[in-house]
Parts: sequence; C-alpha cells; structure tokens
Amino acid sequence: MKPKVIALDMDGTVLDASNQVSPRLAELLSKWQTDHEVRLILASGRTKQEIEDVLPETLQPDGIVSANGMGSYLGNTTLAEHTLDAELVERVIQAAGAEGIYYEVHPLHGERFSLKKDQALFQEMLAQKQPNTLHDNELLARQEAVKKDIQWTSTPSFEGHVKVYFFSMSPEKINDWKRRLEKEAVNFSFSTSSSSLHNVEIMNAGVSKATGIQMLLQKWNMTPNQLMVVGDSENDLPMFQYAGRAVAMQNAEPHVKQAADEVTTHGYKEDGLFRFLKEF
Repeated sequence: MKPKVIALDMDGTVLDASNQVSPRLAELLSKWQTDHEVRLILASGRTKQEIEDVLPETLQPDGIVSANGMGSYLGNTTLAEHTLDAELVERVIQAAGAEGIYYEVHPLHGERFSLKKDQALFQEMLAQKQPNTLHDNELLARQEAVKKDIQWTSTPSFEGHVKVYFFSMSPEKINDWKRRLEKEAVNFSFSTSSSSLHNVEIMNAGVSKATGIQMLLQKWNMTPNQLMVVGDSENDLPMFQYAGRAVAMQNAEPHVKQAADEVTTHGYKEDGLFRFLKEF
C-alpha cells in the first residue's frame, strides 16, 4: 500500500530518548509531504502546545490530533476541542495527591498545573531509582516538567482542561490507580488510556486518536485504506484498528505489536522511524 496519509505517534515513535525529532527524520517527513504528496498527521497523547513545543521549524504537519483525540486541527483550523468535566478533574487530582500519584492537569490553552501542596511529593518520587520498565524519555519529561513546565498553584481552576496525566515510578501502583479511576466512571463519562506501563490519562468517553484522524480524513475526502499509522503504545490501538496499514515500533509492548500489520526493525532510541520510512 502506498499511503496518501501517514499518522504518527510522538513519544516512543517520532521523538528520540531526549524528546526531540532527529534532523534527518524531520527532513525525510518533509520530503514525503512535498515530493510524494503525503499528508502528515501527528497523533499524540500530548496537548497541542506540547506537540508544538518539540517540533523543529522544518517540520510542519498537515494535521494534529492532540490529547488522544481531545483536539483535532487542520492547519490553523480547529475541527474539534473537548474538555473534561470540572468536578471530575477536581476529584481525581485530590485523590491522586492523597495516594501518592504524580499528576499534571493540562488546559485547552495555557500551561499545565499541579497543586503546590504536592510539589515536594513529586520531587521525592522522581529522585527514586529508575526501574527497568520506565523509558528514559518519560522520566526525562517528568523531571523537566517538575523543574520548569508545571505551574504550581494553590488556587486552581478546574474548568477547560483537556487532559489529566497520571504517573508513578511503580507499574503496580499505577495499575491500582487505574482501578481507582474505574470507580469514578460510575459518576462521570470518561475513558482512560496509557502510553506506557507507568502512566494513565483520562479523556472524554468516545474520544481517541482514531476519532480525531477520522475528522481530518473526511476533510481531505480520503479513506482509512489510504492511511498508514505508526505507534508504540496502548493509546495507539484505536488508530491501528482504523487504518489500512498499522506499524508498531520495535520498542512497543508485545500486545501492541500483535495488533499491528508489521513492526519496525529498530526502536525509537535508534531513530527507528527514520530507518523504517527510509526503507519504505
């Protein structure tokens, strides 16, 4: 299949271990857009601002699907923006802090925040020994967030947020937290998604990377059969099921690889996406 559209996950796929796009990958993707007339979508659990913060000027996607489908953008045009229930946001972050779970609240526009009272907890958590199951890029992202990205507040607003991200150094603890979130689903309509063994995010029910990509394809009068997607995590599975061709990164979890049509030879630390697309 020669794709007309390619949708790419960010962390563990496009981004390297330092959470950057390699210059040669950026050049290759731009070449796909110009020389082969392939539309490029970046589909991530990151918010739109988080995506744009790490993109080099040489890489301009045709579309962005942010926060696991909570936002969908065609160039400068907004196709959809969803926000979480304010009461839900307040309840889960208060509970997370009480149970020793790291969290970040991401607004539709503006900087992420956490409660000032939990700052010391987060710093202490990230000083622990890195477990083998935790990827370097996720740990680095959390360390940078605590150091310079999070706005620490004692007077938060719970309105207008697209994502709450939860993290723990312990996979067992984050699994317990997922079960705790399931209890909240009795009172609120939301779904969860994970991009590693150490995190979970909440978004509105019925929203995913696939729903955001679908909006873009409809605008371009294209079908899923013309779409190739590449990803590495559980939150990529909806777009794997939707696309005509699904590719898993070598660093993906086994169940993600099983859901793909093929797997790259190299992982994100070896610029695996560049190598795959170059051979393709």
